Amino acid sequence: MLKTLLKINLQNLFLTMFSGKSGKEKKKKKSPLIYVLIALLAVYVIATLVASVSLMFSSVANAFGNTDGMEWFYFALAGILVFLLTFVGSVFTTQNLIFKAKDNELLLSMPVPMHYILFSRLSSLIILDLAYALLLGGPLIGVYFYHHGFSASMLALYAVCVILTVILSTAVTTFIGWLVALISTKFKRSNILQTVMSLAFFGVYMVVVMNMQTYIEMLLTRGEEIARAIQKALPAFYYFGIACAYNKLWAVALLAVISFIPFALACILVSKSFIRIATAKKSANKKKYVAKELSAKSAKSALFRKELSGFFSIPMYILNSAFGGLMLVMLSAYIAFSGSTNAIFTMLGTDEEIASLMPIVISAVIGFCSSMCNTGASAISLEGSRINLLRSMPVNSDDFYFAKYAVNFVVGFVPLTVSVILLEIGLRFDLLTILAVYVSSVCFLAVTSFINLTCNMLMPKFSWASEMMIIKQSGAVLAAMLSGMAVTATAFAPAFLATKFISTEIYLLILSAVCIAVCFAFIGYYKTSGKKRFERMSA
Repeated sequence: MLKTLLKINLQNLFLTMFSGKSGKEKKKKKSPLIYVLIALLAVYVIATLVASVSLMFSSVANAFGNTDGMEWFYFALAGILVFLLTFVGSVFTTQNLIFKAKDNELLLSMPVPMHYILFSRLSSLIILDLAYALLLGGPLIGVYFYHHGFSASMLALYAVCVILTVILSTAVTTFIGWLVALISTKFKRSNILQTVMSLAFFGVYMVVVMNMQTYIEMLLTRGEEIARAIQKALPAFYYFGIACAYNKLWAVALLAVISFIPFALACILVSKSFIRIATAKKSANKKKYVAKELSAKSAKSALFRKELSGFFSIPMYILNSAFGGLMLVMLSAYIAFSGSTNAIFTMLGTDEEIASLMPIVISAVIGFCSSMCNTGASAISLEGSRINLLRSMPVNSDDFYFAKYAVNFVVGFVPLTVSVILLEIGLRFDLLTILAVYVSSVCFLAVTSFINLTCNMLMPKFSWASEMMIIKQSGAVLAAMLSGMAVTATAFAPAFLATKFISTEIYLLILSAVCIAVCFAFIGYYKTSGKKRFERMSA
């Protein structure tokens, strides 16, 4: 039974990512395009990570790998980075995978031991974290071997230590997931707390990423001081470094103890309250009835309000699907208030041709970030079994698609408008230029919103155990991300050649006209093929 549960959990993770068909469409032959796109993304991610890690940590590996008594420091840093990546990657997924899985009550009603359910969930989480760890841990050990030569024993011990670090990370994320889930059962507005926590983690992550080069330089200049601090305050990673650098099995044993004890405690803690949290029913907000005139709303308006309410009710939906907007506003605020814009224009002013391309670059950045506001890429799949109910109601396909498209557009439009205002404060474009940037960005957002929704319409997935699988790991979201990159490049790359013959403002206005034409083409597609697909949708 345990083997079956584990297999089902892993299949859910896999199918949510790679299977794009649901209901009657499952009988159709699947297009190989999605597999090609996934392969391209995998190659891109791996190549980018290898290149960035090699550039950033090459100097660290070279500096400490040849320093007597400090060889362990590089591996300790590797352990810390692996821990942080797996922690950030799964800290909020844990709560949804363990406590909010849709099939929890069904499994608990069956003769399935509770510890089997928990073990299968945690095993799936560990496997997911191991995938994250491999993406960073692989390049880090590769950089060390490049500078100091390959060692099979070192590689074996490094792999064991990475696995133990993942177990330690899972223990911490399990405890935080349990804490957040417990709070959710006590407070009616727990979603606000989860959203704030998500944004806080995101803010810390962005600060670390944006200052990574500064931290690398600090490591090189104050390495011994930082190493002593790690040895005293973070013994787990000190033992990680000692085990890998000097082939010390006793250090591996101590790291195993430090990893497994918190993991065992987290498992005990979760098992004691799993049934109570997983089956808890939140009480509805009590409102005093006030007699007033009843107002009827159209189906289109009601669906839009439902969709917008659903977006704000899931913290990870907000963070994942509005990531581009958050990043865009932060970047625009930095440009507007950092005081560095004068230096930028002084530098660009020496080359009139480069300076004239600034509106194109700004529009491309806004367009790319806006394309990452992709609520439409998971909005249809999130209906789950409710899609059957919707189709049984007097709701036509136009109203259904409009609500999901409109939310995607609004989620991108608000930060886009704020960022353009901030950029105008910092960059001080003339009126025609800033209008061209704004209009082209809005029109481009209209197209990418259609693309996001189309990816989900072509690859719906109504059978899922957790909303997080759809929001973070579905094939439609992946296809939307890749499509956003491709469309941004297609729209703005020709500008660097075209602006030799026409002004940047004219190019942006032409781009706006093309985007409007594409939107009308999408509308026609949804009124024909989209309507037929809506009629075939079923959970």
